[in-house]
Amino acid sequence: MADYVKARSWRVKDVMSTPVISAAPTATASQLAELLQAHDIKHLPVVENGRLAGMISRRDLMRALLDVPRQCTASGDEALGIAVRSRLDAELEITPPMVNATVSNGVVTLRGEVETELERSAARVAAESVRGVGGVVNKITLASAW
Repeated sequence: MADYVKARSWRVKDVMSTPVISAAPTATASQLAELLQAHDIKHLPVVENGRLAGMISRRDLMRALLDVPRQCTASGDEALGIAVRSRLDAELEITPPMVNATVSNGVVTLRGEVETELERSAARVAAESVRGVGGVVNKITLASAW
């Protein structure tokens, strides 16, 4: 019945999403993407000091990510290494000496030790998603369960 009402109603209260999911103006693109995906929504109100400051959509987010000028992205092995290590730290809280990232000819090599296979995979994905990375060699090992 609820699906019927939501699909056919002309009243806003019957078709709106609750509770309201919103973001702060200081949210990162990554945080916005996570909110949109986690709640399966396409638009997100941006709220500042309890007031509506704007709206962001999946399309807005994709446009912003795709329009990043090339000069704003890392180039060269040293810059790529910094970008990968920063992403590992900021998004996954994986820092040296747990995992270290080195880059040679655009290929990132990850070395270190983590607790789970999921952490190992997440580190690989984070490195692969840095623009300019040509490949990832994942030499991260799993910590012994002893």
